Amino acid sequence: MPYSDVRQLAHAIDTGDPITVEYVATSGNRTVRTLSRLMLDPPYLEAWCHLRDAERVFTLSRIHGVMPA
Repeated sequence: MPYSDVRQLAHAIDTGDPITVEYVATSGNRTVRTLSRLMLDPPYLEAWCHLRDAERVFTLSRIHGVMPA
């Protein structure tokens, strides 16, 4: 994950702001997800996924691109 993405993710965790990420699933499918209620538990990110309307766990190494929601 590029340093700029790490900084954006850290800022969202600190402020409680939602973020939008591009996520690559184990199947290789790419999705764009808006996440809130972020909790870091390396190597995972636990968050509320607005696409699935549910709590989800994301592998940090599969997150490509982090931006403000």
